[in-house]
Formats: sequence, structure tokens, C-alpha cells
Amino acid sequence: MKTVAIPRASYFVATHGQPRVRRPRDILMTGIGLILALWAIATADHVASWDSSFTQLVQSGPSWVESLLSLGYLLSMIHALAIIGALVLGGRERREALRDIAIVAIGTTALVVLLSQLINGTWPYFVPEVDLQNPVAQFPVARVAVVTAILICATPFVTRPLKFIGWFAVLVTSIAAVGLEYGTVRHTIGSFGVGLFSAGLLLLIVGSPKGYPEPDSVAAGLRLLGAESSGIALAKNQTWGAVRFTARGDGGKPLDIKVLGRDAADSQRAARLWRTLWYREMSRTASHSRLQTVEHEALTTMMAARAGVKVPELVAVGNPTSEIALIALEIGGVTLAEVEPSSLTDQFLVGLWRDVQLMHDHSISHGRLSTAAIRVDSDDFLITDFAYGSLAPDDASQSEDAMELLFSLALIVGPERAARSAFDGLGRDSLIEKLPYLQLPAISATSRRLAENPKKVMSGLVGAVLALTETEAPEPVKLRRVTLRNLITAALLLLVAFALVPLFTNVDYAEIWAVLQTSDWTLMVAALLVGQTQFLPSAASTMFAVSVPLPFWPLVTLQTAAQFVSLAIPSSAGRIAMNTAFLHKFGLSVTSALTQGAIDGFSGFIVQALILLFVFLTGDVSLNIDTSSIPWLLILGIVVLIIIGAVITILRVQKLRDRIVPILAQSWDALAVVVKQPSRAIGLLVSSFIYWNILGMTLWLLLEAVGAPLDYGSALFVVAGTSLFAGFMPVPGGVGVAEATMTAILATFGVDSSAAFAATAVYRVITFYLPALEGLFGMRWLERNEYI
Repeated sequence: MKTVAIPRASYFVATHGQPRVRRPRDILMTGIGLILALWAIATADHVASWDSSFTQLVQSGPSWVESLLSLGYLLSMIHALAIIGALVLGGRERREALRDIAIVAIGTTALVVLLSQLINGTWPYFVPEVDLQNPVAQFPVARVAVVTAILICATPFVTRPLKFIGWFAVLVTSIAAVGLEYGTVRHTIGSFGVGLFSAGLLLLIVGSPKGYPEPDSVAAGLRLLGAESSGIALAKNQTWGAVRFTARGDGGKPLDIKVLGRDAADSQRAARLWRTLWYREMSRTASHSRLQTVEHEALTTMMAARAGVKVPELVAVGNPTSEIALIALEIGGVTLAEVEPSSLTDQFLVGLWRDVQLMHDHSISHGRLSTAAIRVDSDDFLITDFAYGSLAPDDASQSEDAMELLFSLALIVGPERAARSAFDGLGRDSLIEKLPYLQLPAISATSRRLAENPKKVMSGLVGAVLALTETEAPEPVKLRRVTLRNLITAALLLLVAFALVPLFTNVDYAEIWAVLQTSDWTLMVAALLVGQTQFLPSAASTMFAVSVPLPFWPLVTLQTAAQFVSLAIPSSAGRIAMNTAFLHKFGLSVTSALTQGAIDGFSGFIVQALILLFVFLTGDVSLNIDTSSIPWLLILGIVVLIIIGAVITILRVQKLRDRIVPILAQSWDALAVVVKQPSRAIGLLVSSFIYWNILGMTLWLLLEAVGAPLDYGSALFVVAGTSLFAGFMPVPGGVGVAEATMTAILATFGVDSSAAFAATAVYRVITFYLPALEGLFGMRWLERNEYI
């Protein structure tokens, strides 16, 4: 048989001779780039306060920062030239990519020259490193536009690591352009738009390669692994992160071939991350390469076959070349979801459930066990797609397997019949053990989207299973009355009103309005956008603090709901109650939920204290407070005596000891678990650090907007200090206390009282009151989807 050469590129994907497609993202890039470029052209002569403010922020660092920016500015150009050089040396296989990038580089350069002559009447700074002493900010910034165009145009032809490096180079170039005063923020954004427009327009005109492995290359790879095939073609249904082919093997048996290219491992991890965060499809496999990915699926499939589970026969698996890894299985028929329900016998369904139980009895989980993973051929079935399986599963993963299949099966044969087959196949005791996971949060979004009314399907399943098992619903799935929920919501709204009335009746609105009239509203909008991102690191922090896997988007919504509740309930009691209710849905006991929630809060307190200490010791923070007359030794002695007294009281009083000591022991155990896992400990601290910096950046932007600039370190100090002090006050949401504290601290930094009060009021609206309003709808969403 004729040998087929397989591309062995190290940094570029095989695109030679492939059909081209025009992708929606190309239209999006072209449109966004054009809008940014036109905006910059129309306002090129206007210098807003936020332009200079951001420039000052970049330049406010140590002297070595300028050298670092200059180096980054130079390296970005070198990276773009290196891409072009590699394409030149790549020969015929790289000719199409070289043509596209050469066109976009020349076209962008010409456009930059034209715009610079029309707007500035001068030549742009193409190589400012050569004898440019006193640059004048101008649009367009040549380096930003050209590097952006080249690197974005190259993305269809390079591997994922080079794509990330390219985008990072664009970011570094843009920041350096502002810091080195080659252009303002407005000029840089507009120049990025010029490059984005040029690259997007070219890709829109000529298209970009599909990026699929060649069928001949797949056939050659199979031969290298000792398997023959014929009739290789792309499969009708494709999955993200891998390319599926169909073929015929020896004797004409149908083959399902999953091919992972050089970027596939990254795409697989991205797919797992996305589905884990947004859809709660918990993938407990963490492959680090293409080969490990296919080997993992092959091993899990073989172990399931060894246990007696009906699975496809493994034909080939491996990494035949440096370009691809693949796994080939003998699979025929159609998925269970495509079968006519009337043709499915009770014997067939019970047999399927018995194989699921057999798989779990041998400590194997599937990871994505829906009807789409069951293939039906000649009245028999095969369980396929073990890419997300595990050979060391916990009870949760196996329960999720069963409930996912039960739900997706109910969409085909109905809840009663699906429940009866599971009861007969799994057995009563096994089904009862899995009942706590019979709830919508345990079902993947993919399966839920297939149902017209997921809640109705789930309700029918719960009723059918409870009737068959003759048991009561476990606590996590207790039904709640809608009227009671509405009453609770109304009560919270009433308490919110009582909390807000005192605040808004004692505000000098005329004073605030006088300041806001002269404020920079562009910076206000920027602060609003930055402030709304605070819930992302806050949700991530909770994920790191808790030992069970949690869905990210519902966690983000939970943070807003907690803001709403905290308006009505003093201190952190409302937030703790919300978190406990949420975590309880995912199998944690009330005590564990409280404990691990406390770890999250404790890590935030540590970061908060470190920020205050670091800024105070290294920055220009001075609160103008005379501390020489404070009796520090007396205060320290009192604190020590209080601690000793509390310990003695707890140890001597039986009731207190019985209640507090177990909680402290569990808290210590939970803290020890986090400390022993560096990834969780670091994740907690980094998430908290990002959270406080988001709040600090929000206040810094607002102070710039009202014309009372403050250095970033001081703004960060004010935010952390205000939160620390207001947290000790038993006032719902710190209403009134936080505003007064922040205004007072800003005054110690020399900020005018009117500007301080205006900035504080807007800051609290952005970071607290507006999110609390969002939290009202967030809480209803969580209740509707049974997360609380």
C-alpha cells in the first residue's frame, strides 16, 4: 500500500491544500476593528482625563518598569518577524499562510502610513527604538496595528501555544505603547482596531483553513498502529477538542476514530474547564497530552470490558506521529437517543442498567453517561465514549452517572418506564443510595436542553422512583412551596427598604450632583464595568475552599444573591445562610458547609490584612494619627487576657465545650486539608487578591473621575480598611457605616470632602447596591433551578 507522508510541523498546523471557510468570528473581528478604528479617528485630537490617568498608572511604577516595557515592545515585533521568517523557510506547505500574512502586513502598514499622514501630517513610529528621544503620542501607533494584524492573521496556521503567545504579545505591545508615550490609551485601542480590522477583513475575503487532519494522514496513522482501514470520512457529529472520522476496518466492520491534533489536548482541557464551570459536567480526568488523553479512554474502555460491561472493541490507540494521536473502536449502529422508543424492550433497558451497576461495582465511572453515549445495533447495546471516565471514582461521580442516564432515558421512554428499568436493573438499595443526586443541578446542561420542561421531567422521575422504592425524598430534594418563597422574598424586600431609607434621607444630593456634573463619565462607566467583575474571583474562591466540585456560573449568581440578603440581615449571617443552603445541595452537611465557608472568609481576611500591611509599610500611606500616646502594651495585655478567659470558659463549661470544640476540630481538619493541597491554598489566596484589587481599581477610577486622584496603593488601602471596619458593625450590609468610614479615610488622604463623599456614594452603588438589586433576580434564578 502506498505510504502517505504525514506533516511533522513543530509550531504550525497542517493547512496546506485544505478547504477554506469564512467564519462568523471573522465578521465579528472586522466589525469590532472598524468601530474601534473609526472611534479613534474621530477623537484622535481629544485627550480625556482617563487617557492621561492610565498613562500615569503605567508610569507610576519603579524605574525598571520602563526598561521592561521597552523590552516587551521590541520582543513583540521580533515575535511577529519570527513568524514570517518561519513561514518563508517553510517552503511550499507554508506558502498560503505566508501569502495571507504578507498581504495583511503590507496592507496594514500602508493604512497606518495613510492615517498618520492625514491625521498627524507625519510618518508613524515604526522603529522608535532607533534615535527617538522625545516621542509625541499619536494615532495610529504603528507597532500595535501591524503586530496585531500579523499575529491575528497567523492564528489559523499556528498551534495553540503560539496563539496564546501572539495574543500576549499584542497585550504587551499595547501596554508598552501607552507607558512609553507612543500613544494614549485611546490611540492604542484604535490602533488595535486597525490591526483587527485588517486581519479580519483578509480572513473574511480569503477564508481560513478548516484545520481538520487529512483522511490520508489518519489512514497512515492507523497503519503505523497496525490497523487497516478504508473509506475514511468525517463523521456527521463532531465534538470540541477532537475530530471524529468513520471508516471500515478488517472485514468491513464499522470504525469510529477519534483524532486529536497538536492543539487537541489544550482544547480538551478548555472543553473540560468550560463545561465544569458553566455546565457542571464534572470531568475528573486531567490529561496532560494528546497521547495521555487517548490512552486514558482506551484504558477505561478495556477495564470496563474486563469487568464484563458491553463496550466497543479497541482496534488501535497511540501517537503514531508527532502530529496526531488517535483511538479507533469498532462501533456500529446509532445512539440510543435516535432509536424509536417503541422498539426498546424492558429486557433491553434492564440489561443496560445492570451493565451500569456492573461498571460501578468494579470501581469505574463513565463521566458523561447519557443516551448519547449508548450505541444500539441489532437489538444490543454498547457503552461508549469513556474519555471522561475514571478508574478511581467517588460515590458522587457514580451517582451522577446513574442520574444522568435516568434523566436522559426518561426523555425517550418516559419517567415511569425509565424509573422502573433503573429499579429492576440497579436494585432498590443501590437506587436509594443515589437518590440525593436526583435533582436538576446534578444533570448536565446538554441533557436539560433536550427537555421542553426539565423541572416537570425531574418531578415525574422523583415521584416514580419514590413510589417504586417506597421511601421518602432525601432532604436535598425536598419540595418548597412557591407561596412561602414569595413571602420570604417580600419580607427581605421590606427589610431592605428599612435599611436603605435612613441612608438616602440623610444624603446631601445637591453636593453630590455638583461634583458629578463635572466628573468624567467615561471613567464612571469603566468603574461600573470593573466593579461588576468582583463576583468572578469571589466565586472562584468558594470553589477552592470547598472539597466538592461546584458549578461556576451558579456560584457567581450566588454571590449577587448573598449581596441582596446581606442588605436585610446584619453582618455575614445572610451570606453564610445562602452559602450553606447552596453547598447542602451538593452533598455537604450543614457543619461542613459552614466550616468550609469560613475557610473562604478566613483566606479573604488574610489577604485583606496583608494588603493593608504591605501598602502601609511600602507605600506613601499616612493616616495622620498620633500613635505615640496609645498604650500598646496595655491593649496587648487585655487582648491576651480575653483570649485566655475565653479558652478557660469553653474548657470549664460543659455545654460550651460540647458545642464549640467539635466545630473547632472540624474547622481545623478542613483547614488542614486546604493547606495540604497547594493548588487549593494558592487558589484561595490568589482569588481573594484579585477580588480586592478589583475593588481597589473601582475606587481608583472613581476618584480619577471626580477629579480627586489618589495613587492606586492608597485606593486599595481605603477599600480594604473600610471593609475591615464595617465588617465589625452589626448593620445590614454595612449601610451607612461603610459610607461614613470610606469618606473619613479618604479625608485623611487629603481628598476634598465633597469629592470623597461623591466617589464613596457611587462606589457603594456600583459594588453593593446595584449587585444587591441583581441579587434579587439571582436568588429567584437559583430557586427556580433548585440550587438553593
